[in-house]
Amino acid sequence: MKTPKRVVVIGNGMAGARAVRELRRRDPAIAITVLGAERCAPYNRILLTDVLAGQIDEDDIFDRPADQRGATVHTGVSAVRIDRERQEVITGDGGTHPYDSLVLATGSTSTIPDIPGLRLDDGTLVRGAVGFRTLEDCHGILRGAHRGSRALVLGGGLLGLEAARALAGRGVQVTVLHPTDTVMNRQLSRQAADMLTGQLAELGVAVRRGAVVSRVRAGFHTGTGEERMTGVELTDGTVVPADLLIVACGVTPETGLAAAAGLTVGEGVAVDASMRTSDSAIYAIGDCTQLSGRVSRLVDDAWSQAKTAADAITGTLTSAPAPVVPVTRLKADDIDLTLIGACHPQDSTDGSFEVLTDTDPDSGRYQRIVLSRGRILGATILGDHPDTGVLTQACRDRRVLTPHELARLARLPGPRGDLAPDSPDIGQDSPVCYCRNVPKSRILESWSSGARTVSAIARTTRATTGCGICRTAVKQLLKTASAEPGGTT
Repeated sequence: MKTPKRVVVIGNGMAGARAVRELRRRDPAIAITVLGAERCAPYNRILLTDVLAGQIDEDDIFDRPADQRGATVHTGVSAVRIDRERQEVITGDGGTHPYDSLVLATGSTSTIPDIPGLRLDDGTLVRGAVGFRTLEDCHGILRGAHRGSRALVLGGGLLGLEAARALAGRGVQVTVLHPTDTVMNRQLSRQAADMLTGQLAELGVAVRRGAVVSRVRAGFHTGTGEERMTGVELTDGTVVPADLLIVACGVTPETGLAAAAGLTVGEGVAVDASMRTSDSAIYAIGDCTQLSGRVSRLVDDAWSQAKTAADAITGTLTSAPAPVVPVTRLKADDIDLTLIGACHPQDSTDGSFEVLTDTDPDSGRYQRIVLSRGRILGATILGDHPDTGVLTQACRDRRVLTPHELARLARLPGPRGDLAPDSPDIGQDSPVCYCRNVPKSRILESWSSGARTVSAIARTTRATTGCGICRTAVKQLLKTASAEPGGTT
């Protein structure tokens, strides 16, 4: 297969940027054009909650310029039409970009529920209400988040809870409004959700479960004279006042461009195992795609899909990619919650499984591990668990656990597990950050060179800048290194 000379990538986010990197690795001579609607360089969207919490600087979330070296990148430019017959992309500024292969990495947008008063006549959100999907959204939230102000978070899913915890850390009075009795109800059991809700309450985040908003109330601000959101009214008639409303009701794949071009679209843009759409010259990756009837919103999936698409475009694809084990972490300061693989037995197609559950309410620790024939199918881990990274890798490798490991999994480990990252039994070359493939030795070298915080480690090694699951492990390594003779305590 002859390698296409011109590739256009629509979308300059995490998936699009990774596609450029993978294409460049396979063919340095390929001509790549990137069209990005946002006016900034690509950034790690996963870390927006850390920016919101003030844990890292905004500059730390951007990809390095070298990652897109050799590509022609247009920022602040939206693709408005795909001409499949002429194989061209037309942009809002009147530009025309021809392609031999086209990669759709259009991502997703915040899902905005149809609640009276939430939108203005022009379709924009009422002032004081903001989604939480982009860096611009993050800026909007920070403008309205002041110590002592009142914020409501609509939705008790992963992103909503992260945003709520971040704002509480800034001194904002935060209440999460969740329509069911179980926060993160798609992932957590009632017991785990109750424990998580209790931990959030201790950190200043109130959660109102079974709270359904019937309308958003607005009025004129006495200081500015502008009309803005003043609170919400629930279906039971309760009025909850607020200065800020964060809408965290999930995301919707951005498929409008693909649908208008006549591509097959379901919930996402339909693709095959090589990430091809119904047009053999067009590929789709990341949040906007639907593969085997499933839409994924995990960074691991997006990066795997970028590799597959790059292989297919350059003619180096030899086999279908292995399924990616999903790993999700709640990035909230002072709370450790990690979801690995199939957290519920019904998520697995394997009919033989067993569930190991252990809980320690006094310490706020909970684990639920799903096994099948000695292999980990999935796990829910709440609270400090030093073996999280190793459990993740065991699930990804689908290896059969030893009897000793199985016996240990039946109970919560002590403060330092047998396989904790700072254990002398863990080799220096063992990965701590699996997303970036950063070994223990590199983190300790960075520490020796003066990187003494997680943020500094992220800047020098890129550890913790993927899914974020390794943040606890990195913190423990830094703590151990500081406590050793010659370290800085």
